[in-house]
Amino acid sequence: MIDFMAFRPKRILCPMDFSELSDLALKYAVMGAREFDAELVLLHAHFFELPKYFVPENAETIIASLDRAKADIRDSLKQYAVKILGSMADDLKVDFRVMDQHPTQTIMSSIKEENCDLIVMGTHGLRGVKRFLMGSITESIVRESPIPVFTIRQKVHDFIEVRNPDAIPDIKRVLCPWNLSSASRPALDAAVSLADRFKARLSVLYIPEGDEDANVDEIKDQIGAEAGDIKNYPCPVEVIVRQGNRAEEIVKQAQEYQEDIIVMAAVHKSFLEETFLGRTVELVMRHAPTPVLITPISQPMREA
Repeated sequence: MIDFMAFRPKRILCPMDFSELSDLALKYAVMGAREFDAELVLLHAHFFELPKYFVPENAETIIASLDRAKADIRDSLKQYAVKILGSMADDLKVDFRVMDQHPTQTIMSSIKEENCDLIVMGTHGLRGVKRFLMGSITESIVRESPIPVFTIRQKVHDFIEVRNPDAIPDIKRVLCPWNLSSASRPALDAAVSLADRFKARLSVLYIPEGDEDANVDEIKDQIGAEAGDIKNYPCPVEVIVRQGNRAEEIVKQAQEYQEDIIVMAAVHKSFLEETFLGRTVELVMRHAPTPVLITPISQPMREA
């Protein structure tokens, strides 16, 4: 049966780099923190390099300078967040962290140290020739993170003025592509939880493999067998069947129905000592017209 309480983050990590994308991610992180009564950790990674003239005798002075610099950045981060959020900042439980590491290392280490159960961060869509290795920090985190990652970009149908403190995201539709496998159930659980919390409509999208025949009634029956009768879900549910390339059809569904969030399960595969996502998830992340929440799956499964 579906776990209606599956997605209830209590400590949300939001990396900030003072860019417009991280400002937008902050808006979504705050929205989640308010709805779920969660604590928010705002994190900035600033790699402090030792000066070329450094000698051991200067260690105490250098360390004191670095501590002052980190304190100044922390104050700047706090002031910046208040500027973006306005009065909303007063009602939040927020920790501000500045760490002296590469951003990817900082985020990964903070997951455990800060006891976080959700990451919210901005991402750029990729265009042109597909790269063999995904290069952005966000995509690196998605590959490695043991907790869900909410990758944020502007919704094509609903732009937010991120520097306006009164502008907040709106979630009315949640899209969950699901292949009916038990391994990818965490994505469906999370999608139902989100739709319930935000009083949104849930679209469960099934895309048959190859020439497989499928109709909506059959898919509803299979969903009932695997995850409970959709009539008992705490949110309105629409089951949609589309034929074609999975990534393309997911993106088309999001565009045509003006979905506000896509929720997918990520497949982690080891290859050449790197971790790769499933092909479908990679492509949706790159081309989706809306934010994507990715729940990690370590075991083998069919493509979502």
